[in-house]
Amino acid sequence: MAENFIIENNTCIAYVDGSFDLSKAKYAFGCVFILPSGDVHTAFGNGDNPDSLKLRNVTGEMLGAMYAVSCAVKSGFEAIEIRYDYTGIEHWVTGAWKTKNDLTKKYADFMRNNALKIKITFTKVEAHTNVKYNDLADSLAKKGLVEGSGVPATRDIRELDKLD
Repeated sequence: MAENFIIENNTCIAYVDGSFDLSKAKYAFGCVFILPSGDVHTAFGNGDNPDSLKLRNVTGEMLGAMYAVSCAVKSGFEAIEIRYDYTGIEHWVTGAWKTKNDLTKKYADFMRNNALKIKITFTKVEAHTNVKYNDLADSLAKKGLVEGSGVPATRDIRELDKLD
């Protein structure tokens, strides 16, 4: 599936995805950032908090969205479009789904609080349908399970790994 990007000057796009490995007792996330310049930057990380493991890959999905927003705020963007394949990423924030546990409540609160600093919009993409950057976010999340060493520090997106 071809993707066209017209990105306003002070907006970035972030594809986010999560992964989980029971044998490693870890969840992970991958983020792909597309900047108005057309530059593409990536990040991944993981976690092993016992309470967070209960939601498996969903924890990674939420962590990826929160990391993306944190980096966009630190980078000075006015807006971020989160592209995701797990519906909860948007629905817990908008209230379309009830937050029924501490993790989803903390996620929704984090996103709503950050929406006071940066405009956050959401776009659903279908998983595993050859959407280039969504597939890349998925592979980064899997890489995060193996190569990640926790959640990386929030940084300016332009300082993250750049795709050539």
